[in-house]
Amino acid sequence: MATVAITDKNGRFIKPCPGTPKHICCGYWIIDFAHGCPLGCSYCILNHYFGKGNITLYRNTDKIYEEINDFLQGSEEITRFGTGEFTDSLVFENEYPLYHELVPLIANSDTAVLEIKTKTVNIEQLLKLKHRDHIIVSWSLNSDYIARSQETRAPSIKTRISAANRIQNEGYKLAFHFDPIIIHKGWENEYRKTIDLLFEKIDREKIIYISMGTLRYPPDMRRDISTTEIGAGEFIQGSDKKFRYFRPIRTEVYRKIKEFLLQHVDEDIIYLCMESQVVWEDVFNISMSSEGLKERLDSACVNKFKLLYN
Repeated sequence: MATVAITDKNGRFIKPCPGTPKHICCGYWIIDFAHGCPLGCSYCILNHYFGKGNITLYRNTDKIYEEINDFLQGSEEITRFGTGEFTDSLVFENEYPLYHELVPLIANSDTAVLEIKTKTVNIEQLLKLKHRDHIIVSWSLNSDYIARSQETRAPSIKTRISAANRIQNEGYKLAFHFDPIIIHKGWENEYRKTIDLLFEKIDREKIIYISMGTLRYPPDMRRDISTTEIGAGEFIQGSDKKFRYFRPIRTEVYRKIKEFLLQHVDEDIIYLCMESQVVWEDVFNISMSSEGLKERLDSACVNKFKLLYN
């Protein structure tokens, strides 16, 4: 049972993504409107940060709109905002709506993009809004096996993709995040099935970008992870102090998932989340930096929203 606290937020709502030390970050900005998530995924790092079942909702969200207006005043650079860093973007939307004001604000900007990332199918409030420009609705996806065994309170992969199909048909742009990719028996075939199902329902031209990231967790979560099925793999502590699969294993996984994706989309919209420069070189054969990744994703937004950015 989740414990929900509703309170005012004293600090700023708009923050730079914290990233992870010595790894490449995409340079987007967090809209920090809630902490915690009730979906209960077994690997969820939010349980570590905020306590299992602890949720905080901030009620003074009017400050968000003030901060965004101030932030964008006179800005000539593309700014990508996201609401899914410290919670699921839509899990509370039916009870505590956020986007009825936030979506029009971003849609009417010349330089801002908003990504709404979720595992849910709570899209009804978004479907009521008339604005679609500059808005990306994204879903976290996994193999069907991991969704069934480790994401037990979240909708099925098939149901998430059906919701994405409805959203694209209503004029929204999309993104997808295969993160965390978790190695398990038959993982290659399972992830291929998810990707094949995705592109049976989704128009590739509606996709802004697709990310890949493998399972990683801080030292304080090691005991909990190691006692589960997903913790049975070989992990090593990286330069950011988080435990990850060994580099050759991560490289193999990324190359295989990329191979599946390249049957449907171009490589320049695929990226790695919170990975090292050397893994980027292993997988994409390019030298990548945080500045370069920001430019890659900014360019993807420009290409899809070109009528508004020209």
